[in-house]
Amino acid sequence: MRYRILGALRVLGQDGQPCTLDRRQSRILAVLLLAPNQLVGRDYLIDAVWDTAPPATAPRQLQNCISALRQRLPGAGNWKHVIAAEPAGYRIHLDPGQLDAQVFEAGVAEAQQQQAVGRIADAAAKLRDALALWQGPALAGLAGRAIEAGSARLNERRLTIVEDCLDLELRQGRHHQVVSELIELVAENPLREIMVGLLMRALHGSGRQSDALRAYDLLRRRLHDELGLDPGPQLQDLHANILRNTVPTAPPPTSPVVAAAPAGPTALRQLPAPVRHFVGRDAALTTLDRLVDATGQDAVVIAVIHGTGGIGKTALAVRWAHRAALGFPDGQLFVNLRGFDPTREPVTTAEAIRGFLDAFAIPPDQIPIGLDAQASLYRSLVAERRMLIVLDNARHVDQVRPLLPGSSGCLVVVTSRNQLTGLVAVEGAHPITLDLLSTDEASRLLAGHLGPARIAAEPGPVSELVTRCALLPLALAIIAARAAAHPTFPLATFSAELADAQRRLDAVDGGDQFSQVRSVFSWSYQRLPTRAAALFRLLGLHRGPDITVPAAASLAGIPAGQARQLLTDLSRAHLVSEHATGRYAFHDLLSAYAMEQAEAHDTAGDRRLAVRRLLTYDLRAAAAADALVAPHRRRTPGWGEEATAGEVPAFVDHDEALAWFEVERGNLVAAVRLGWEHREYEIGWRLANLLWGLFHLEKHWDDWIATHTIGLACARGCGDRRAEFTMLSSLGTAYRERQRFAEATRCHQQALELSRETGDRHGEAQALNGLGAVCGDQRDIAQSRRYLLASLAIRRQVGDRWGEAITVCNLGEEDLQAGDLESARKLFLTALAIRREIGDRWGEATALSYLGQVCQAAGDHAEAARSLTEALVIHRELRAYSMEALDLHHLGVACRSLGEGARSEQALREALAIYRRLGMADAAEVELLLAADGRAPSSALPTLDILGS
Repeated sequence: MRYRILGALRVLGQDGQPCTLDRRQSRILAVLLLAPNQLVGRDYLIDAVWDTAPPATAPRQLQNCISALRQRLPGAGNWKHVIAAEPAGYRIHLDPGQLDAQVFEAGVAEAQQQQAVGRIADAAAKLRDALALWQGPALAGLAGRAIEAGSARLNERRLTIVEDCLDLELRQGRHHQVVSELIELVAENPLREIMVGLLMRALHGSGRQSDALRAYDLLRRRLHDELGLDPGPQLQDLHANILRNTVPTAPPPTSPVVAAAPAGPTALRQLPAPVRHFVGRDAALTTLDRLVDATGQDAVVIAVIHGTGGIGKTALAVRWAHRAALGFPDGQLFVNLRGFDPTREPVTTAEAIRGFLDAFAIPPDQIPIGLDAQASLYRSLVAERRMLIVLDNARHVDQVRPLLPGSSGCLVVVTSRNQLTGLVAVEGAHPITLDLLSTDEASRLLAGHLGPARIAAEPGPVSELVTRCALLPLALAIIAARAAAHPTFPLATFSAELADAQRRLDAVDGGDQFSQVRSVFSWSYQRLPTRAAALFRLLGLHRGPDITVPAAASLAGIPAGQARQLLTDLSRAHLVSEHATGRYAFHDLLSAYAMEQAEAHDTAGDRRLAVRRLLTYDLRAAAAADALVAPHRRRTPGWGEEATAGEVPAFVDHDEALAWFEVERGNLVAAVRLGWEHREYEIGWRLANLLWGLFHLEKHWDDWIATHTIGLACARGCGDRRAEFTMLSSLGTAYRERQRFAEATRCHQQALELSRETGDRHGEAQALNGLGAVCGDQRDIAQSRRYLLASLAIRRQVGDRWGEAITVCNLGEEDLQAGDLESARKLFLTALAIRREIGDRWGEATALSYLGQVCQAAGDHAEAARSLTEALVIHRELRAYSMEALDLHHLGVACRSLGEGARSEQALREALAIYRRLGMADAAEVELLLAADGRAPSSALPTLDILGS
């Protein structure tokens, strides 16, 4: 079989007859042939076949297409087929001579060898033979972005070789023979300066000086009218030589170009100027300094500085390069590879090497044709020299590898938005991940632009600017430049602009594409594969601090494995960061950009479905955790929708479930608000309700009140009276614990009215218990007992044992406060028995804690310490921090009465630390106890074994 892509796609059998392929088969084969003997990923093939909108069944359809294609190619039914399936994609195996593009490159390589030894005529003949393989534009008639990009590369390669061939023929004096061909080529490529230069040389060598000058003038006018540019310096020099009639008509064939290269060029100084206001990056600078010591050993030293757009990669590289320049006396080379340029294509390897050769002042007629020969000359020029080479803004590894010198005395610094993992794995490059600035560094950056006096005058707005610019250097520099241009404007003006999420990216707009944060982000986003770009957009809908793989899979409605791969792709492009294993995040400005793209490219219906999928996952996961964290509390009817794309976590025990809740707390709190914003009211209130156990144990009161306030609005939004009762009751508890008694009373009173309206006896008892607890906290003992006794009667009537134990404990607290110790003890023993009967560990510990307080009040300090220690063990297991502090508080008092001073002090100090962390008022009482013992509350003590003492 022979394959033709230098023209229309053709597959020829051994008999010379073409194979017939349908459109999809042709696209797949074309993409594989553009990368012969290389692995082509499945996602890339899907994008090539369906371009911008692959269906959900694309993977299966791709497999079917390839199966049909394989039936038409050699090896059908054989395990060792020409198209091999691999875990990550497909590979087409070709022998030498099967693919015309490979034959073309082999011919070019032979021509380079002939030209390298001075055989110009033979080299030109070889190039003509190679060019004869072309039957039209590469892959003519096939559409699709991937194919068009590959064919454009091949067509550009053909034009380059045509130019090389014509240059060699002009060196032989064949001006008359090539004029007609060059006139046609220039007509097809009127702005191609190399081609116009060849035409000018051919016309001048044919005695047509005026036509040569006219060709130059036509190009000059076209460049000016269409692009606002002038011809390049080489073409201007040729024009001047033609005017003076000093162009040699037939330059003699040159000897091999390597020998003709100058032996000792003047040291090059190509580094751009460093940025003025540079701060921080001490660790990265130190790493780069250490790499200098490694130069001159076995291999070239390479550093890869990678990070997100606007993070300051180029600023760091250039800053350090200037600092280290004296250590590289033979000079510094610099090239912007334009890997993520918004308007221009990335610099090709040929362009970069040619630029380096021009920097070494190699005469054009001594530069060999062909990339391999030019790369060899470049490496020869830097061999035995000590040079610093900065390859800025690389897009991929293949753009960098040909530019690496062979000399171990050189150091190469590469910057990229991608991680360039291949360069680290194969070439041993040293990765330097550039992260956001610290808060202090960000403030110093602003001070450098605005002056310390202006910064000191408005500390509040400065802090807000630093936060809202997400510690991103580019955003900080832009906002600082805007503020510097308006010295009379308060900094709060700019901070207010950034506060509006809808206008945040407008506020960090410096006026051109290189100083617009939105534009800078777009350079990375626009180069993402279709599916990765779709996931990136959807991540902008997520409001939490980070996201897991299962949650992202549910958000996008894709399998978890695919979500993991896409998140890895986004991480490599530094559009998200994997800040912990399996947890991905991006800063606020990237989030705002992702949200903009979602609104621009995804329909409102698609966005709402994505949010619903994410919230459903959160709800399922939270329900699984809540079942273990608060197993005995009253449940609401289940949520009807079961399906989630991400696998819901399975928890082994209470500790694992509570740990998951704590890690996911920020995401779950954000999800409640997201449910309200997208009118997913039922999910919103249910999710808030499932957080009760976490908040009750760990006392995140602000989150508790915020989520349940939104949950209450959601309950009312969907007209669910039972849901409204649930939110009111929980809010009442949170307000009571924060000692906001008026709000607590109002919530429980409204809950009581709702329960009576709906005939919910369980709810009525719960609301009465809540009102009794609020009255008890305000020392209205009589009213408290009336509410609590009414609650207890209902709970016993409906058989609510868990609720009964709660109310009995509350009645015991009232008796304890009133000094009726015997009644309190009996009530707490009753509650303890119920708790143990139903297996409620949290309630058991609470009853033990209060029993300890009764014993302490009765003067039985040894029994008090025993009960409190038993309660403390359980509360620590359950991570019930407020109750743990209460146990420690009373244990400290009991131990002091027993004369155990060290144990008492340690218990009180640990209680004080927890009270302070939770913001509880009880801290003041513990501080007084420590002060009464002559102990400063803040003094440090060695850790003691309280439980074992």
